[in-house]
Amino acid sequence: MRRVRTWWLGAVVVGGALVVGCAPKDVGEAEAKKDVGWLATTATSDAVAALGRLADADPKALAALEGRAATDVNVYIAAWQAVVRGQPWGEKIMRQGLADPLRADLAASAMPRKEARVAPFVNDLEGAVVRLAAGKRGSVIAGVLASIGAPAHAAVERRLVDPKTRSAMCDGIGLPEASADARGLVLKVGPEARDQASCVGVVLGLATREDPVLDWLSKSAEPGLFAAAARSEMPCPRLTAAWKKALVERPANEQAALIVPLKLSLGRCATALDPVLAETMGTVPGARGTIVQALDPFSAELSDLKATCATLKQRWMSAESPRVRERADDALANGCRRAR
Repeated sequence: MRRVRTWWLGAVVVGGALVVGCAPKDVGEAEAKKDVGWLATTATSDAVAALGRLADADPKALAALEGRAATDVNVYIAAWQAVVRGQPWGEKIMRQGLADPLRADLAASAMPRKEARVAPFVNDLEGAVVRLAAGKRGSVIAGVLASIGAPAHAAVERRLVDPKTRSAMCDGIGLPEASADARGLVLKVGPEARDQASCVGVVLGLATREDPVLDWLSKSAEPGLFAAAARSEMPCPRLTAAWKKALVERPANEQAALIVPLKLSLGRCATALDPVLAETMGTVPGARGTIVQALDPFSAELSDLKATCATLKQRWMSAESPRVRERADDALANGCRRAR
């Protein structure tokens, strides 16, 4: 009986006839034999990739892939390889996946970043971001969109301007693979189009790493971004460098808006800011009022502002408004007494 059972394990019935055969020993053999059933049942990443190669010419292999498309990212990896090979079925499956909110993130995760072949899918990716903007999956798809570069410029801008997709788009722009074009757009759009925590985080991260963005923050950014920088983990030397330019180059009509952000910055980086504030008060009359009004006359932080406190004693302070002079006198009589 044992011999009979062993013999029957290798037997299958085809068209009513008994056929004896052996199952493929591995994926390579199954692909060579075009054994779609074995590959579909095995369903490892290698097996699904083999199904993808067979699908170029075998409708049964394509049907097996389509049957798994709802849950298996390997199907989209195989479909993307078909796109690379120029096989129409690959593009079809990728577009169908991106159009389905339940599997759009699977499709997007199989797409390479900074890849020219992704550009034809810009509209599909943008549509997926719109459909999934409220969740983390929308950010993953937005990351692919942000990586494309110039061909996706208009789509990225639209998603930044739209408050419903802004956060997801900024999350995508914040990923390492985002293109320079997408990162630049966060700075070029109006302040209202980056009025999200994720967008502010992107800007401050860029300003921390890149001098041109720090220069933009100093000269052009809305004052609210300065306040956010003061509250952030931006290193004090970087924050101080931004203030050095802002106090000198911002026009007089923008100086008042800098008072609160500068006060917040002093709470975290007083020692680093001290020489900059002292020098600026001595050389930039238009910034004196901003600096003095940012000082808390009774704060212990003035003990770290030795140079600034010394500058408050200069005779040119008499030319400032009564309000500024009064605040300077209060600072000298109170907090600055500890700055020795």
